[in-house]
Amino acid sequence: MKYDIPGGQAETLPNKLGLIKPEEIAISEFEGFLEAEILLTESLTAKTKFNTKYILKIHKLALAHLYTFAGKYRNVNLSKGGFMFSSALHLPQSMKEFEDEILLHLPITYSEEKKLLKSNP
Repeated sequence: MKYDIPGGQAETLPNKLGLIKPEEIAISEFEGFLEAEILLTESLTAKTKFNTKYILKIHKLALAHLYTFAGKYRNVNLSKGGFMFSSALHLPQSMKEFEDEILLHLPITYSEEKKLLKSNP
């Protein structure tokens, strides 16, 4: 797991636990997301809104044990395995567009989703 950082240097993403092996970092991230999934599933209600604020909450719950930037938009460009992630400069606007075009159109509740599926076979 290598990340591109300014100046073209490649290094393991710095983390609070001082992990340097990609496998250890991947396991720690995975465990964080599992814990966040359990916490958020248990607290899910009909009033839960899946929007960009909620995505940042997921990110913070999952990765705060590992990264200081958890729950915030990043300010550096990253790539992983040759895949370039969205530019940090455009990330806030891209996420706003994602929320406006996709997230705000999601069904409000599961029961509403079931109704939509039944009416659109």
